Parts: sequence; structure tokens; C-alpha cells
Amino acid sequence: MNIHCFPLGKLKTNCYVVTDEESCIVIDPGEAPVEIIHFLEGREVDHIFLTHCHHDHIAGLNRLRKHTGAPVSVHHSETEWLKNPSLNGSGNHASPISCETPELLLKGNEVIKCGTLKIKVIHTPGHSPGGSCYLLNEKHLFTGDTLLAGMIGPTNLPSGNREELKNSIKTKLFTLPPDLTIYPGHGETSTIGYEKEHNLFPNLKMFY
Repeated sequence: MNIHCFPLGKLKTNCYVVTDEESCIVIDPGEAPVEIIHFLEGREVDHIFLTHCHHDHIAGLNRLRKHTGAPVSVHHSETEWLKNPSLNGSGNHASPISCETPELLLKGNEVIKCGTLKIKVIHTPGHSPGGSCYLLNEKHLFTGDTLLAGMIGPTNLPSGNREELKNSIKTKLFTLPPDLTIYPGHGETSTIGYEKEHNLFPNLKMFY
């Protein structure tokens, strides 16, 4: 199995493409996904997963969906965010983002199989109401903007909730094995163990 990271757009939002001999999934197709589309040439994409629906994580969804025909999964509480630019934060952009309804609406705790890939859904609200992390084959955790290397996602945004995010991290992520690798929505990879010891979120309010 290979995990490919593509930082996209002005905010360098990490889009991940996970491949093996049988399967291919995409997580968070951000702005200007031309590089992703070229990389996927000749591959069948099984699924597109969204960790949440802020504009920088969905800006390339329409184009990628059209190119691949792959179904899309997102937490049910952010279905309207996909359609509504004022909710996903693109309302004031030159090109507001509006996407079609996803094929699969998540609640959390689902296990989705794509070939040999097994993806467990972990609902981690706080940065946004439908924030979700995806645990892949019990070894790799895609955290979106819930947990970043050294910090957490901001909650000084509409619908953000600092205490809810801290609770999500402490009760749902920091209970996972310490050697579990995390793949955040921005920045570098880390591990659960390292973040439990070194993450700044308990002390620096500027990040939440």
C-alpha cells in the first residue's frame, strides 16, 4: 500500500491518494487538483472521503468527481455545507463552491471496505460539526483539521467549538495506539504518541 500526499492550493491543504494493487481512494480533494487527476490517469477510484467541508478541502471535488465517477462520503451534518458557499466558507470567493449531495452520509463508527482497504470512520466534531477522521487498516489515521502536527485545527470559525474539539481528541484519538501514524489536513505527519507528549493545544489558546 502507498500513501501519496499532494498539498493543494494557497492553504497547502493535504490531499491524500491511497493505492494498492486492487484499490484506490482519495481523501480531501482541495483546490486545483490537476496534479491529482494526472496521477490518477488510468486508475479506477473506489471512493472519495471528506474529513469535513471547509472550502479548502472540497474545492477540487466537483472536478475530481466528474473525472473519476467515484462516490463521495461525508458526515451527514455537513451535507448542506457541500451545497452552500456561505457554510463552506467560499461565499466571498470569486468562484463560490457548491457540490452535489454525497452518495454516503456518515454518522461515525462505520467500517467501509474498498478492496483490501478497510476504513473506519471516527466522528471528531469541534473544528466543524461533521469533522471526521479515517482509520485505515488500523495503521494510518487521516485527521483532517482535527489534529495537526503540534497543534489542533482552529475553532474560531463559524460552528467551531473549542471544548468539543479538545474532547474529540482526548477521548477518541488519544486513546488509539501511540505508534499510529497521523496524516493531517495541513503540514507534516506525526504519531498519536508524539502528539500526546508534545502537542501544544492544552496551553496555546491561539490555536483554538
